Amino acid sequence: MQKVDLKLLDDIIPAALPAPVRVSRYNGGGTVLSPALSQILKETQRELGYEQGGNPELYAESELSSLISRVALRLGLDLSTYEKEVILEQIEREQKPFGLLQELVDDREVSDIIVTDFSKVTVQKGRLNYSTDFVFPSSEAYENYIERLLQKAGSTYSTKKPIADGMIGSFARIHVVHKSLCESGPYLTIRLNRFSSVKVSDLSRHGTAPEPLLDYLVALIRSGATVLIVGEVGTGKTTLARALASGIPANESILVIEDTPEIRLEHPHVRYVATREANSDGAGRISPSECIRGGMRMAMNRIIFGEIRDAEAAEAFIDVCASGHPGLSTIHAKSASEALTRLELFLGRAQKGVMRGVLNEQIVTAVQAIVYIDICKVSGKRRVMEVKEIGPVADGIIRQRDIFRYKLSPEGLPQWRLINKVSSYREEIEKGENAMRLSDLPSTIDLEFEALYKEAGYELDQNQDD
Repeated sequence: MQKVDLKLLDDIIPAALPAPVRVSRYNGGGTVLSPALSQILKETQRELGYEQGGNPELYAESELSSLISRVALRLGLDLSTYEKEVILEQIEREQKPFGLLQELVDDREVSDIIVTDFSKVTVQKGRLNYSTDFVFPSSEAYENYIERLLQKAGSTYSTKKPIADGMIGSFARIHVVHKSLCESGPYLTIRLNRFSSVKVSDLSRHGTAPEPLLDYLVALIRSGATVLIVGEVGTGKTTLARALASGIPANESILVIEDTPEIRLEHPHVRYVATREANSDGAGRISPSECIRGGMRMAMNRIIFGEIRDAEAAEAFIDVCASGHPGLSTIHAKSASEALTRLELFLGRAQKGVMRGVLNEQIVTAVQAIVYIDICKVSGKRRVMEVKEIGPVADGIIRQRDIFRYKLSPEGLPQWRLINKVSSYREEIEKGENAMRLSDLPSTIDLEFEALYKEAGYELDQNQDD
């Protein structure tokens, strides 16, 4: 389809357009259609069978053009060539899996797409928000887009169930809030997972952490320790969890529990269970604790719990890990120490009247290490900021042993300090052929050369001599 230079046409066509169907638009990102053109687009889509999953790719451009003309004539409107081109371009965009937003989905730097109404689309890159000039033709077209997106994700929403979540493929998490709860709305958030599969070496190559630090975490997982990954929204907690899960021995059985399926593992013995919210009649809820209790009867060796969000989930996860099933989970917090405070608060809500010392004893029995990941404010890159081992309770306080801590060198390059060269789990992590010895590491650890080179904005020549 020939593209129209909208900037050039701006000075030529608008005055010639019939007033009832004049187009107002935003530069570059899409076209806001007048009510008349929106009606033509809607009727054309109905003719193409959108509601029944029709595929406009089956039609030649000339057939689509003729269909648009027939629909316009039936509605008593006379379209100019430019207006017909605008509608054709809209249909062309919607042929793609994510329609109008496909270009943003394809941008590897975008982690989240946030839509607050049909004419306001923003994106997040490195936890920073950027406005775009993408718009939907109309409010109705935007709502229809959300309905189709939720359908692909196997979900739905309504005034009775105003919040919906779902996954499209293994990389796009969809979250929608119905307009009955919003000032404008509906609200749509698409979280994009850029790693279809992820290994520890991928994180090292991308500069998340140096290889020795990641090897230490994998060794902890392999030894049977429970690790809690801490961070704010969009910092890479789930991606890190997926990578560290590679440390789970191949002869163990894993149970993954999530509310929205995001964690997919390359492991021979893994099963996936999803929690479920109540339906519009208030029935059918499957809670995290129910999934965990069921998991304990499924002959599993390890549990991976997507995210600890409330008291019920915290109590269930701590209970199963304290009973001898090593676990891996994530929690929202701004530091490793704050994560312990949040766990204590959650457990206190679930077990009212229980003394603080008893709550802390439960935590240290269940969790052996905490990893805090965040966005570096200087480089904008995701980094493992600190790694702590959790020790016993002494004088009512949970003892914490710092192992690694992130810092910037005087030149502004990423480095990690090895705070303690003696692990509380030394005996376990130094076993076998993949033994990990902290005592062999230097006090300051840099990224590998390739990652540092990319950090400086260069691309390595893969054909260069060693």
